[in-house]
Amino acid sequence: MPGQLLQVFTYITVALNRALAYLDRGVHYASGYLLYCCLRGLKPQTHTRPCKTKEGRIYSPSVVVTGAVQGIGLATSVRLAAKGYTVFATAKNDSELTKIKSAVANLPPMTEGGSIHPAIMDVLSHDSISHCLSHIESVLASDPPEVHRPLVGVVNNAGYCMISPMELTPDSEVRRIFELDFWAYIAVVRAFLPIIKRNKGRFLNVGSYGGYVNPPMWAPYCALKAAVEGMTRAWRLELMPFGVGECLSQFSFYRVYIESQRNAKLTARKG
Repeated sequence: MPGQLLQVFTYITVALNRALAYLDRGVHYASGYLLYCCLRGLKPQTHTRPCKTKEGRIYSPSVVVTGAVQGIGLATSVRLAAKGYTVFATAKNDSELTKIKSAVANLPPMTEGGSIHPAIMDVLSHDSISHCLSHIESVLASDPPEVHRPLVGVVNNAGYCMISPMELTPDSEVRRIFELDFWAYIAVVRAFLPIIKRNKGRFLNVGSYGGYVNPPMWAPYCALKAAVEGMTRAWRLELMPFGVGECLSQFSFYRVYIESQRNAKLTARKG
């Protein structure tokens, strides 16, 4: 019975989340064009979208996606590549990178000019972030003159979900999830900000419905996502004068790593 109630609750929150997302999107586009037309605000960005040039060449702007081994990160990478983007899908080490390469190898050929390039970036290491940025810049700089793939976007996705009562959760675990899902977001944005400023691009931080719906047993995760949401909304206004966008994407439940790990633990106990 509790499982059925949770499933009904999930369906309701998903529907409300989608409605809020479409409303937010409509308000964003309407306000952007209104400000530009009436108040001479920032021109709506179109250079961040893949297209065919007048000369018939494919314009495939680049996007970085962190935590692209599986789940939302991998799905986002595949979706963007299918839309024509050049995607740098990152993982924290070589073993994780192999998983991305294996997943990419099983994909059908991209028909819109998009591509996926696996790269190593441990978001908890400033050196690793800097090394990945240098690698991406060198790859794009080596393109021939007729190829134009500017880096116009960064998707901050790397992280994990914690379902645990706050009273029984060690301080070290709370700090750990904040390091990965909050401070790492800041580190990645700061590292890529100079090149995104040059290209008038945007950042997308992966949030969660937990940022505004606060069920019991989710206190650490809800606190984290609320922090990400507040930071994104405020930082977006700071970056707007530079022509840089920053927004939040709020996801609901999804069946990937969390579910597979739970099933693996149950199987181990039965064995």
